[in-house]
Amino acid sequence: MTQNLENHGFLIFFISILIVTQIRWAETYHYNDIAPRIAAAILIGTILNWGLTKLLDSITNQIKTKEKWQKNINDISFTLSFSFFWVAFHEDGQLAGGIIMLLIIYRIKRHEKAKNWLSIFLKSKNFEVELYETKGLPTVKVKGKHDPNNLAAFQYLCVDLSEIFFEIKPKKFKEVQLDLQVTNTSNEKILPLIFSIAENHGIELSYPSKVTT
Repeated sequence: MTQNLENHGFLIFFISILIVTQIRWAETYHYNDIAPRIAAAILIGTILNWGLTKLLDSITNQIKTKEKWQKNINDISFTLSFSFFWVAFHEDGQLAGGIIMLLIIYRIKRHEKAKNWLSIFLKSKNFEVELYETKGLPTVKVKGKHDPNNLAAFQYLCVDLSEIFFEIKPKKFKEVQLDLQVTNTSNEKILPLIFSIAENHGIELSYPSKVTT
């Protein structure tokens, strides 16, 4: 996905900015001839991208530090690929917000620490917590992958469990069954955390090999 955005970011940018100009024109003139104008915007955007690609390739062949130069181009292209949001948010104030968004994305793409933090954030939902209400005991299903180095995942797990138990509490179930499907660790290591959260909400959990906390 990242590589595709790096390869086609300039194309997306040119087409997006041209479509925005045509949409703003159409809003002024009641969308007269908007279809051929959008088609022309895509065609011209493709031609501009082709021309820019040829220019950048010729410059790349003359530069000694090609690797660093190519990385800069890829980062800029990746950032500009998000300009497709401008098509939906094309008012003056919204475009200003879109430009700020691109600057933030560029800074994150260039900054290694920010990239690492973003990667951890995107991968932090290691666990899925769901409530199944049946005629018998309601069941809380916890499914996921244990990663001891990803503290954000445990934070999300605690929040999700608290939301489920908060939802259950007013229904006054005498007991709730726990279905635990966690990989990369034994259930005994993660059970104390789940039982502690349930106990704080006044929920009695049922599990085949309950661990005391």
